[in-house]
Amino acid sequence: MSVHCQYGYGIIICMGKVFKNGNSLAVTVPKAYAHQLSIRDGSQIEWKETQEGLLLVHDKKMRKPSEIDPEVAKLIKKLSQKYSGVWQDLSKV
Repeated sequence: MSVHCQYGYGIIICMGKVFKNGNSLAVTVPKAYAHQLSIRDGSQIEWKETQEGLLLVHDKKMRKPSEIDPEVAKLIKKLSQKYSGVWQDLSKV
């Protein structure tokens, strides 16, 4: 079984193994390709059906700080202000 791993405009063809994982089938991604494509445990990937088979797509862009949920940002700001003295003391240790 071949797995096509894509990033950007390049396509890498690699071999993978299929194994049972619960009620689903899982595919291994060779370490070299996982490293090259920044695929880690928990990474989000997408499968696209093509004329040649399935295409594994991974967007290796990282989330920008501006994409943090506004409610989470408010909470971080509130905690930072509330514990500013603690942060200052810890920075001296």
